[in-house]
Amino acid sequence: MVDPVEDGVAYYSKVATDFHASYSADPNRLDRVSVWRQFLDRYSAGARTAYDIGCGSGVLACELARRGIDTTGIDGAPGMLSIAERVAREQGLANVRFRLARLPIPDMSDLPRAQLVVSSSAIEYLESLADALKCLCDLLEESGVAIFSVSNKMSISRTLVRACHRVTGRPHYLDYLRHFVSLREISSLTEQAGLRYLGHAYFGGADRLNHMLKRVFSEPLTNNMIIVAAQKDSAHRPA
Repeated sequence: MVDPVEDGVAYYSKVATDFHASYSADPNRLDRVSVWRQFLDRYSAGARTAYDIGCGSGVLACELARRGIDTTGIDGAPGMLSIAERVAREQGLANVRFRLARLPIPDMSDLPRAQLVVSSSAIEYLESLADALKCLCDLLEESGVAIFSVSNKMSISRTLVRACHRVTGRPHYLDYLRHFVSLREISSLTEQAGLRYLGHAYFGGADRLNHMLKRVFSEPLTNNMIIVAAQKDSAHRPA
């Protein structure tokens, strides 16, 4: 039986160059970076160490390193990490390193806990969102903060693209994306993982279709992504 996660790793390794280049031109990628910076401004103050889980080509890991945070980026796609390492060198960032590992990380015994764990649109590719969120929580020190983004199930645009994919097989990344969730669903899973909700925002509505939809529909319906910040808190951890 084909493993969608393994195939997804191979797919993103193959398209790594184009993926990284999209951060310079694609409106939704630029929107993503802007929203992530706002959340880091709000929630990363005081963090000295961080993990970027599913770091891809290192855009977010390098952003953390530029903020003076000692950062480890972890990803399963060698093609992505090759670009991430090159970008970090070009930017002269000595406080970021990258590690090749499948997600969720099978053995975290040698990974010290951090004050901050981020994951940009990676956990939705894994078999279990609950296990993925537990992985993020387990990497945190007590009172540490996790920030992650996931695909928004309520998005009209996402619904249309998924319908197109069922007919045409395009876009190819949907072959591997397992989870689309509402804010209510991801908030519940976050709490179950032992993380106390801090805040959220919708983003990924910078394309032409979503701009048109925004004239009629509300924010949850006109943005492709949800970003959530949550804090590790033993008082909120399920028994």
